[in-house]
Amino acid sequence: MVILKLFFEFLKIGAFSFGGGMATLPYVYEMAERTNWIKADAITNILSVSQVTPGPLACNIGTIVGMNAQGILGALTANIAFILPAACFAGICFKMIKKVQKNSKANEVIEVVRAAALSMLVVSSMTLFKSAFIVDKTFNIKALILAIVLYGMMRIKKTSSIKLMLISTIIAGVCMV
Repeated sequence: MVILKLFFEFLKIGAFSFGGGMATLPYVYEMAERTNWIKADAITNILSVSQVTPGPLACNIGTIVGMNAQGILGALTANIAFILPAACFAGICFKMIKKVQKNSKANEVIEVVRAAALSMLVVSSMTLFKSAFIVDKTFNIKALILAIVLYGMMRIKKTSSIKLMLISTIIAGVCMV
């Protein structure tokens, strides 16, 4: 029964999370609260780790949540369920792309979906900000300083994102940020 629930949870996330991996986070946090398959702070940790591991964010989350819930079968189920709506949608879009490009009503729908995706990204950003900088109701000044330094390195020194991830991982590990 848990496998079916896992399948439908990730099918829902895959079907309604327009805007990429970050847009899935509000759904994942809400699922975490309802199911207890994963803790909210673990999602933030997964997000951090998934930035340095290959694969889409939601698939990484699906793998870990599925493993927590039902082992390897759960991980496979979560990933298949998450990917299924996008694969079906891509197949349908491929067949209809020429017609959609010329249809003003379809373009209006796409604009609404873009706005919804943007709102999901804003919610995700706010959730991540809170989980990154507020620990046990206390503002983490070390994490803020690290974020500002890394942002400066990225913007001013044009440091590559790979180097920034390695630097931040080392600093966070050593300083316990």
